[in-house]
Amino acid sequence: MKRFVAVLLMGMAVSAFAADTVVKGYLVDTACAKDDGKKPGFGAKHSRGCLEMDDCAKSGYGVLTDNQQYIRFDQAGNGKAKDFISQLTKRNDIKVAVTGTVDGSTMTVSKIELQ
Repeated sequence: MKRFVAVLLMGMAVSAFAADTVVKGYLVDTACAKDDGKKPGFGAKHSRGCLEMDDCAKSGYGVLTDNQQYIRFDQAGNGKAKDFISQLTKRNDIKVAVTGTVDGSTMTVSKIELQ
């Protein structure tokens, strides 16, 4: 029984360590990433105004990396992104560092910071 508990605790510790992934790129909504994410320079041109538009906000948010990979936020991460956007003073070139856990092309967000 002690061995089982030790293995269980070790597994939990490894899972907690995996949450320390930082992804850097541009904060972009999913609708725009799908339509324009592969265009050169799109991330830097994407605007706060677009992020706040109803259709864009409803599509969700994510990070567009420099190699044009889009990593979508989970539901809670979308809420954190909305809070982050509401406090922004920049109008475009919204480069961020997002901390959380990446599972495939989806990210569970713990923190979003402006770069």
